Amino acid sequence: MTTVLWELIPIVLGVIASPIAVMALIGVLLSQDARRNGAAYLTGWTVAIILSILFWYAIFEALAVGAPPEPAIWVRVVHLLLAIGLGTGALLTYRRSRAVLTRMAAARTPADITAATPQLPGILRSASRFTPRRALVVGGGIFLLNPLNISLVVTAALEISLSSASPLFRAWLITGFIIAAAAPVAIPVAVVLVRGTRTAPLLEKLRAWIARNNGMVSAGLLLVVAVIQLGKALDGAF
Repeated sequence: MTTVLWELIPIVLGVIASPIAVMALIGVLLSQDARRNGAAYLTGWTVAIILSILFWYAIFEALAVGAPPEPAIWVRVVHLLLAIGLGTGALLTYRRSRAVLTRMAAARTPADITAATPQLPGILRSASRFTPRRALVVGGGIFLLNPLNISLVVTAALEISLSSASPLFRAWLITGFIIAAAAPVAIPVAVVLVRGTRTAPLLEKLRAWIARNNGMVSAGLLLVVAVIQLGKALDGAF
């Protein structure tokens, strides 16, 4: 059980360090009606996490990936695909993060965020201001439409399903993953709910710091998870 906890730490940190999610959140929190919009963004983000982790965990449980005596060959293939995907994501994040984050740092409207992250739905393309509905779509869309976030969730679900932990402990692991993954959004929203517009200078400083540094942090964490998955794919293969 201790092993799965250590394996989940870099995975959840990879979700926490998602710079695009926090940049979009800051744009939402600097908008009019920041409290309602921030709460809606948090709701979309959290619901997306819950649905994703439960969906993939249910799939791996249905496929009995952890059945004795040891995982099937296709499970190694899944580890390998995750390693390739996350490793590629780490490289692209390192190479492209500065340009994307610079655009996100300047985002003030839903249309600005959509221009920086074109995978988001068309509901945002012509919008000049945030509403709770649009903030909800941004929060859920940025999570669900980001291949790296989904890859990390698949990895977490696979590791939990492969563990020898009891069903109760697995439930706690899933709950902990959801809470931790929601934290980078929940904490700024909570601060804005308490302090209101007084948080604007702090949010601007956070946006500038993320634009400078967070791409490297995110890329490094993705690389760590990719290496772990590659090791699992190759374990016992030679």
